[in-house]
Amino acid sequence: MRWNDFGWHGRVGRTTWLLRIVGLALVAAAFGLLAGALLGDPGAAVVAVLFAWCAGAVSTRRLHDIGKSAWSLLVPLVPVVGPLWLLFQLTRPGVEGRNRYGTDPQSRFDYLQVDIER
Repeated sequence: MRWNDFGWHGRVGRTTWLLRIVGLALVAAAFGLLAGALLGDPGAAVVAVLFAWCAGAVSTRRLHDIGKSAWSLLVPLVPVVGPLWLLFQLTRPGVEGRNRYGTDPQSRFDYLQVDIER
């Protein structure tokens, strides 16, 4: 895994998004408990902010895959309906082909092409 895998630009598929969110949550929980035990509440707060930043970046890339902007992450501020709408958006299939945020992460263009001229 590269560091830019958690960047804010580009697209990411549903499975990759889910695995990264779960992995981030597990790592954040472990380091949050450790930081809380060693440094108290400020240490746990730093881990929580880092988790929120990384989860926001991965979720932004997921929203880019369906053609939505990162501003859609603010929809959960609307009570009851907002979180449900966002969850629905994050779990629906992505747009096939290229969109304004990049190429399709599921595309297999030139995947098994063989150069027979050799």
